Amino acid sequence: MTSTSFTLRCIDRLADTHDVASWRFAPLEGTLPPVLAGQCVTLHTEIDGQPHCRAYTLSSSPQDPFWQVTIKDVGLVSHHLHQSLQVGDEIRVDGPFGDFHLTALPCERPLLLSAGSGITPMWAMLRDELAKRPDADIRFIHSARSPEDVIFANELAALAAAHAGVRHALILEEAPADHPWVGRLGPEMLKELAPDLLSRHVYLCGPAPYMETVSAMLAALGLPVEQLHQESFGLPATTSGAVPVNTGSDHFWLTLKKSGKKVKILPGQTLLAALEGAGETMMAACRAGVCGACRCTTTGEIERQSVMTLSAQDLESGVALACSCTARGDVSLDY
Repeated sequence: MTSTSFTLRCIDRLADTHDVASWRFAPLEGTLPPVLAGQCVTLHTEIDGQPHCRAYTLSSSPQDPFWQVTIKDVGLVSHHLHQSLQVGDEIRVDGPFGDFHLTALPCERPLLLSAGSGITPMWAMLRDELAKRPDADIRFIHSARSPEDVIFANELAALAAAHAGVRHALILEEAPADHPWVGRLGPEMLKELAPDLLSRHVYLCGPAPYMETVSAMLAALGLPVEQLHQESFGLPATTSGAVPVNTGSDHFWLTLKKSGKKVKILPGQTLLAALEGAGETMMAACRAGVCGACRCTTTGEIERQSVMTLSAQDLESGVALACSCTARGDVSLDY
């Protein structure tokens, strides 16, 4: 998978909710590179003179003449963009990247499940799919805290009204008395909203606890694992996917080749988490093994949870993605 790096100009800024805004970008010249609905880009900025970057899913569809990112005002980089990024500003962008899109995982009757900001890839995928198949049979179930927290609420209602095949439901934790779906998505609610669940492919995106709960629910309801597709952003700093190692020690040593500094790293902890826990910094954007920003070279026994953006030659040379790589022994790291 390849991506490009270039400068875009902000051409519009839209207020979506009380703490969510969307920015639209156009190239300084020429056209934007091809993109698939659901893919991401990395935005680069400076905060107090220090470079920072973060990956965001595009909420625009491939049919739009611009790229749009929709960002909640939470976290260092996101808050900075809310405070500083205005129409006319130029910003460095890497992308697009990511394999969470209907183009790679086609199905005739998708079920889209999202919560909070996880609606952004779903909104792009929904619009793209309807542009290709106006009569598509799509179910869209979105969870949010309150009506004021629903991103694209009016746009989604209008799109559903214009396409008979789109059936959508909003599940709200805090809702007016007449709202039909109150609380959190549960098995009985899901079966009522999607009675043909087992015959659909499910696309899931949202905060990590939501995704963990819903993926376990889907498995309990009998959805075959090959019918579930998840956006992988939001991996925890310590991953349960690492194979336990019986070493008699509660930690390994992560040696930084350039400085010789040694950092403790726990079994199952990512290289990136260990570095940041020790006060070190390195370039990182998606934190889910997708964008490749945290490429590093390692020596020692490691466990990779993601090899996206890495070639066979990279793997042979010890290249890893620090955000999704754990140690199985003492490791040396260069970045």
